[in-house]
Amino acid sequence: MPVALLQVGMFVCRLDRPWLGTPFLMQGFLIENREMLHQVQSLCSQVCVDTRKSLVTFKARPDKSQPAPTLPASFDRDMAQMGLRSVLPTYTRTLKHVKEAMRGLSKGHSLNPETLGKQVDECITALIDNIPAMTWLSRVKSHDDYTYEHALHVSLLCMVFGIHCGWPRDEVRTVGLAGLLFDLGKLRIPKSLLNKPGPLTEVEWQLFREHTKWTRYLLEKSGFGQDVIAACYYHHERPDGQGYPVQKLAGQVPLGARLIHILDAFDAMISYRPYAQQRTVYDAIRVLYKGRTTEFDSALVDQFIELMGVYPIGTLIELSSGEVAVVIGQNHDARLLPKIAVVRDRNKQPVSERVVNLKYLTGNDGKPLFRVKTMLHDGSYGIFMQDYTRQLVLGTQAAR
Repeated sequence: MPVALLQVGMFVCRLDRPWLGTPFLMQGFLIENREMLHQVQSLCSQVCVDTRKSLVTFKARPDKSQPAPTLPASFDRDMAQMGLRSVLPTYTRTLKHVKEAMRGLSKGHSLNPETLGKQVDECITALIDNIPAMTWLSRVKSHDDYTYEHALHVSLLCMVFGIHCGWPRDEVRTVGLAGLLFDLGKLRIPKSLLNKPGPLTEVEWQLFREHTKWTRYLLEKSGFGQDVIAACYYHHERPDGQGYPVQKLAGQVPLGARLIHILDAFDAMISYRPYAQQRTVYDAIRVLYKGRTTEFDSALVDQFIELMGVYPIGTLIELSSGEVAVVIGQNHDARLLPKIAVVRDRNKQPVSERVVNLKYLTGNDGKPLFRVKTMLHDGSYGIFMQDYTRQLVLGTQAAR
């Protein structure tokens, strides 16, 4: 519809321009106030509105004499719950396909490009419908399935990135498929080497680096396209030419490979690994930013930081009050003051979940009463996002 017909309470699901370069963190958002309404109207000529997720009817013109409604933060929690419920089946099926494919490959079977391609297509459709929920799931970690989850999470982040930047669907599909498959060659590397807690010797490094060649061999044997194979084979190359397997310079490395290099590192840093300390999302992004131009493609890093935002939905934070909370929503005009669900008191003891919008918790002087003190590791103070997400989807009391 033309942006002149937009109202507060409508859910915008598509813009007439790429999401990159707009102030909106995720594709798909509710127009919560007149400031956001004017922001959309100043950026676009027309947008697509999802009537199912909107809070208004479409029969009457907006009544400008009425004050704009202020939506409670609990609405964001309800939206997160509804979104997670809608995309969880796709996430679960894809993880199952990844497990089956990798286990079959380790037994000498070939991969099926058509089956995996259809699953990636299903993920793309789910992402277009609800990017925040699928992105949330990409940060839900377990201790048992790192290999499979890592592949799926890198794939999801690749697709989120491509959709966010307005890439054509076939390009999003290619990078999503490569994100699932880029580390297949590690199946041919001894587990004792992959999980070694200490530094690798030069001989061990040489053996480890062979995994990219094994990946290429396995993908070629299974009949995957060259775009997918190249994105996987070169994903350890660096802009400064110090990567592997062939030490290509930045301009010679395919875009998909450069993106996977970034997202592989990011997801690995925020995951549980026996040989490295887990980092927070904030710390992982700092590592990426510090490695711009040398280890990582600077333009892609900048775009990824823009996509993730300051406090991504589905992350754990500690407030200036000492309370611990989960980020459940964003304020596009106050990115440092997210919408949160408080799950621990200032003494880090479990409390009944309390949903608040930090933007509206102000003192008599109009200044925020609480701010985000720090971002926390998943599992801090006994709060695991896997458990919180499961309880949220089931509708039970979370983080107790």
